[in-house]
Amino acid sequence: MTGEATDRVSSGKLRDLPSRFALPLLGDTLKFATDPGGLLAGRARELGPVFEVNLFGHPTACFVGAEAFALLLDDENVERAGANPPHVAEIFNPKAIPFLDGAARTRRKRLLMTAFRESALDGYLPVIEQVMTRHARKWATLGAFSWVPALNSLGFSIAAALFVGADPMRDDPAIEEAFGKVAAGLLSPPINLPFTAYGRALKARDFIRGVVNEAVLAHEKDDGGGGTLVLSRLMQARDGEERLSREEIGIETFHFFAAYAAVIGGLSFVASALGQHPDIAARAREEVVREVPQGSLSVAALRKLAYVDRVTREVRRATPVLPMTFFGTIKRDVTFQGIRIPKGHRAIGCIGATLQDERAFPEPARFDPERWVHPSEAQERGWIPHGGGVHADGHRCAGEALADLMMKVFAVHMLRGFSWRLEPGQDLSPTKNQLFATPAGGLRVTISQLGVASPSTS
Repeated sequence: MTGEATDRVSSGKLRDLPSRFALPLLGDTLKFATDPGGLLAGRARELGPVFEVNLFGHPTACFVGAEAFALLLDDENVERAGANPPHVAEIFNPKAIPFLDGAARTRRKRLLMTAFRESALDGYLPVIEQVMTRHARKWATLGAFSWVPALNSLGFSIAAALFVGADPMRDDPAIEEAFGKVAAGLLSPPINLPFTAYGRALKARDFIRGVVNEAVLAHEKDDGGGGTLVLSRLMQARDGEERLSREEIGIETFHFFAAYAAVIGGLSFVASALGQHPDIAARAREEVVREVPQGSLSVAALRKLAYVDRVTREVRRATPVLPMTFFGTIKRDVTFQGIRIPKGHRAIGCIGATLQDERAFPEPARFDPERWVHPSEAQERGWIPHGGGVHADGHRCAGEALADLMMKVFAVHMLRGFSWRLEPGQDLSPTKNQLFATPAGGLRVTISQLGVASPSTS
């Protein structure tokens, strides 16, 4: 039976996990480092919903599709502690929530979720809008430019303001540069020397940890602040008698900062999709002008934007930013459709391949927000850009609501105040050599403020 422990299977011969030849010692690691999403998606097409690759010296079971993903999310089957490549755990901290199991993870998750309730999100909106307005007005004066680097600056300005209380009217290139080095270190050989990508990543990690620790100390002196920052909410979080320690706050603030790179990728693909599909952009703009024509936004106001919601959902499905989950370890032999998945194998969920799975999403390459008008159960279960499972205390990303908010606020601000034109001939496909994908050509655009003459592109 699918998903049961092997010792419960009474008859029938089980097959081994399908795989392809891999190099001795190196396995599939080099291919993974140069194109993680492409490797996993290609193997999924060739080998099916469960298959084996060899990554970082370990045979690794890969799960594609909602049904297979359910095995990965079952804590009876998979544990997270000690499963990730040591260099990844070292960058994030092995005590961060992606690496926890059982009661420890449940406790941490419930406390973290208090920072993403609707009342908290409403408190973050003024900061988000302030930074977006400042950047968008600047973009409209630039003529033709590459939007991805500018969106990176926007994203980390918002992240710094929300997570460590930075001034929303100023950018901090040092934080942005540091996280670029951290991201590069995740796919690099784990050689800790000053001139290697991994060595630079650890140094950048230490810099950001210092920024986070200084912010925590400053907020402690201010009795946690006014609750309008994620950091303030984390310091005030309570679940009965439980609260986050200073160490836990520092660990998870760094984790949220690092995960924010995926949000920036999402913004870039929203901009790309609306630029490529003027009919969809026009319909979304009509809804924005009708429902939220001006003024500050709220979560309740954004909830009125049904079409914008469908567009942002389809963006995350059609152009996945993350190719995979963190790693786990198979705790017991399990089976899936007659295939044995051995105890001791590493395990990952293939996010990108699941979002492109044609069994749940017919014509997966077609960008179609209308598929979310009446989604099937398979589509709802297969929509896992932030991980799958129960949100409250499972393995789904705690910050999903903030990511969703960011994408919608970005769409509203750009649609009701600006238009943009994509430069022809550029590569709009997702990058292949990065863990967090963005449009490969950098998203060359010209942005105009509505009602204002376009800047010169000469």
